Amino acid sequence: MKQTKYLFPFFLMVIVPGAILAMISLFGFSNTLNRKLSDSLFHILPTHHRFSKDIVIIDIDEQSIAKYADHPELGQWPWKRNIYPTLIGYTKLLTPPKITIIDIMFTERSDYDEALVAGNINLGEISHAANFRNGGFVFTRKDEENIAEKFNVALPSDTPFPRYENASFPIGEVGETAPMIHVVNVISDTDGILRRFTPFIRWKNKHYPTLALQAFVSGKSYETDWKEGRFRIRREDGVTREVPLGKDGLVRAYFYTEEELRNIPRYSAAGIIESLNQLNANEVEDPEKLLVPPTFFDNKIVLIGTSAAATHDDVVTPHGLFPGVIAQAVFASNLVEGHLLTELPEIWGIGSTLFILMIGVIILFVNQWHFLRNVYPVLAIGIFVGSFYFLYRLDLVLPSSSFVIGFPLAYLIGFAYLTYTEGKEKRKFNNILRNLVDPGVVSEALENMDSLKKGGEWEITAFFSDVAGFSSISEELSASDLARLLNEYLSAMTKILKANSGTLDKYIGDAIVGIFGAPIQNNEHPKLACTAALAMVTELEVLRSVWNEKQDYTETARGMKFRIGLNCGPAKVGFMGTDSLASYTMMGDTVNLAARLEAAAKDYGTSILVSESIESVCKDEFHFRFLDWIRVKGKEAPVKIYSLVSYVSDLTPQIIEAEEIYKQGFQFYLNREWEKAIGRFEKVSSVFGYKDVPSQLLIKRCQALFKNPPAEGWDGVFTRTSK
Repeated sequence: MKQTKYLFPFFLMVIVPGAILAMISLFGFSNTLNRKLSDSLFHILPTHHRFSKDIVIIDIDEQSIAKYADHPELGQWPWKRNIYPTLIGYTKLLTPPKITIIDIMFTERSDYDEALVAGNINLGEISHAANFRNGGFVFTRKDEENIAEKFNVALPSDTPFPRYENASFPIGEVGETAPMIHVVNVISDTDGILRRFTPFIRWKNKHYPTLALQAFVSGKSYETDWKEGRFRIRREDGVTREVPLGKDGLVRAYFYTEEELRNIPRYSAAGIIESLNQLNANEVEDPEKLLVPPTFFDNKIVLIGTSAAATHDDVVTPHGLFPGVIAQAVFASNLVEGHLLTELPEIWGIGSTLFILMIGVIILFVNQWHFLRNVYPVLAIGIFVGSFYFLYRLDLVLPSSSFVIGFPLAYLIGFAYLTYTEGKEKRKFNNILRNLVDPGVVSEALENMDSLKKGGEWEITAFFSDVAGFSSISEELSASDLARLLNEYLSAMTKILKANSGTLDKYIGDAIVGIFGAPIQNNEHPKLACTAALAMVTELEVLRSVWNEKQDYTETARGMKFRIGLNCGPAKVGFMGTDSLASYTMMGDTVNLAARLEAAAKDYGTSILVSESIESVCKDEFHFRFLDWIRVKGKEAPVKIYSLVSYVSDLTPQIIEAEEIYKQGFQFYLNREWEKAIGRFEKVSSVFGYKDVPSQLLIKRCQALFKNPPAEGWDGVFTRTSK
C-alpha cells in the first residue's frame, strides 16, 4: 500500500514533466533557451580560460577617424587604402608579427589599390577579407574566379559548413596578389546573439577559411581531417585542434568575461600614425618611448579592424553590443588556445533533470523532515549548477532548459499537494491574523516566517513624514484633544499609505514611517510613494478645511503642516525583534537618507523632499523641482535633492519659468558668480509672486560665500551638520 501511495506523485513529478520536456526537445524549441540560459550561467560562474596573449588589434576607433578627418592623405571614412600598408609596415619594424589579418573589405576599386598590391608583395604575411552572402543577383567577376580557385581548401563535399550563394573577394590585383584570404562572415543564432563560429565557409562547393582559422594557422600549412562528425586541424608544427562542430557546421565559442573583452590589447590607428610621425621626425630616439612601440606587435597575431560608430561594424554578443573585430578576436583566441565548447545533446539535460526530480519525490512524499522539504529546491539548484560548472570546466555545455522548465513545474505540483493537505491549520491562523495585522505582512509571514525574521534585501522606497512644529501644537491642546487630533490625522494618512500599497512600519509620535515595495515586492514602488505623498498633501488641506469650518482645536493646530522625505534603493527588510514580539521594518542607508530628507525639507520650505533616485524613475509622471546638492550627516557622498511639486499634467508656465531661472542661478552659484546668482534667485520670487524659500536660502548662502570665499576644490555641495 505504501508503495502504491507514491506512484501518483511519481507520475506527476517525473513522468509528466519528462513527457513535456521530450516534446519540447522534439520540436526544437529548447535550443535558443538552452543557449540563453547558458549565457546567464557563464556570467555567474568563475571563468577558467583567458584571452590569448598572442592576439592584438589595431583599432580604427572614433579618435582615429575624428583626428584625421581633414587629413589630405586619409580623409573621412572610409580611409584611403594607402594607409593600410603603412600600418602593417610599422608592425614589422622590429620582430615581425606572425600574421596580419585585415577585418576590412576591399571589394570595390579605388585609386589607391596599387599601395595594397605593393604591400601584399613586399610585406609578407597578410590575409585579406572576403565576404559571402545569400540572395540578390548572382554575379562573379573574372578576377574572382581566379582568386576563388587560388584560395580554395580541398575538403570533402559532405562537410556541414555554412554555404552561401554569392561571394565578394578583394578587388582585382589586391585579391590576386594577396598572400592569404579569410572570410569575415559571422552567423548569429535565431535570437540575434553571436555565440558560435565556423572554421570554414562554403561557396560553389569550395571551402574558404574564416578569420579564426587563419589566425590559428598564421600562414603555416595545415591539414584537415573530417571523420564521424569530428573535424580536426593539424598545423605543420604539430599543433592540432579538434573542433566540436554542430550539425550546422558551427562551434560554440568561449566568450571569456566582459572585462577581458574590453581589455583586449587594442592600439589606436591614430596612435600608430603619431608614433610613425615621431620616428620620421627623429623626435624620439628610443622606440620604447613611442606612443605605440613597435615591440607591441612582436610575434603577435595582428587584427586590423574598426570600432568607430561610423563604420557600422557592431555585433550582439552574450555580453552585449561589441565591435565586430572583438568578436572575431574571441573566435581567433578560441582556436589559437583551444577554448572550444561542446554543446551536449538535449538528452543529457533531460536525464539529469529527471534524476533530480526522482530525489524530489522521495524528499517531498517519503521524508518527514520539513526543513529538508523547504531547503531541497536550493540543494537541487546547487546540484544542477554544480554539475553544469563541472562540465563547463571540461568545456562541455549541459543543456539547461530541461531543468529550468521541468524542476519548477514538478516541484510546484508536488508542493501544491502538500500545501492543500497540510495547510488547514495555517489557513485557520490566517483568518485570525488578518484582523490584527496588515494582510500583506500576514501572507508573507505565513509563507516563510523564518525567512522574514532573518530579513532580506531588495529595492524599496522609504517614506518618512513628520508634523512641523508639533511640540507647539501639543502644548496648546489638552490630552484628549491631542489624542483626537492625532487619531484623525494618522488615520487619514495611513489609509492613503495602504491604499497605495504601502506598508506601515511604525508611528513615532506624530511621525509616520512607511515602506513601499515590501514585504510584497512591486517595481512601481517609487511612483506609488509619490502618489501617496501628493494625496496626503491634498488630504491635509481637506482636514484643515474641516477643522477651520468647525473652529476645532487651536489656530496653530488648524494650520498644521507636515514634511515628507522619500528615497528609494536597496534596504534590509523583515521582521525584527523577538519570537514573541516582532515588527516588520526596514534598515540601511536608503532608510537613513529618507529620514534626513524629511528633516532637510524644513530648510527648503517644501512639503515633499525626494532624492535623485526617486526623481530619475518618476520624472515622466511627476514633476520635480531641483533644489540643491547637499551632504547629509553621516554620509560623505553628496545627494541631489528635489521637491515633488505635482503631477506633470498639473504644471503651469509660471512654475516652469521660475524653475528655469532657479537653475540658472544655481549654475552661477556653482561658478562662484555670487552677484549673478543672487539676481537670478531674487527673480524667482518675483515670478512666483511670493518669497521662494529655496531661493532665499541660496541668497543667504551666496552672501556668506561672497564675504568668505570657499577654498580651492569647493564643489558647491552644502554639508548639513544636523540630522
